[in-house]
Amino acid sequence: MKYVSLISLVVFLLLPAVSFALELTYPEFGGIKITNGTSINELVAWLYYGIIAIAGLASFFIMVSGGFQYLTSAGNPSSMGEAKDKIMNAVLGLILIFASYIILKAINPDLVFLKLPTL
Repeated sequence: MKYVSLISLVVFLLLPAVSFALELTYPEFGGIKITNGTSINELVAWLYYGIIAIAGLASFFIMVSGGFQYLTSAGNPSSMGEAKDKIMNAVLGLILIFASYIILKAINPDLVFLKLPTL
């Protein structure tokens, strides 16, 4: 057990040195591409769009999982109730995702573009 933790520690400590030699490419969210010269504002916008995309995908997969659970419940009321709750929670999550965008758009339409103003 000591050897596994020692090897893990060495790999963890040496991994950053190896990663500098790698050329990393990040996915593009919201039309923003991460490079070495990316400003903090673009990074925040990239994270916002990425979190929105990941939350939407998670909500979709939870709805699919709830639907599958509902179909395979075979009339079991407790399993059907759990499946309905899972689907309703996923729909509520989607509503919250869209509401965050709508609230930002209602406060100030420029907030959803996440760009620095020019001086």
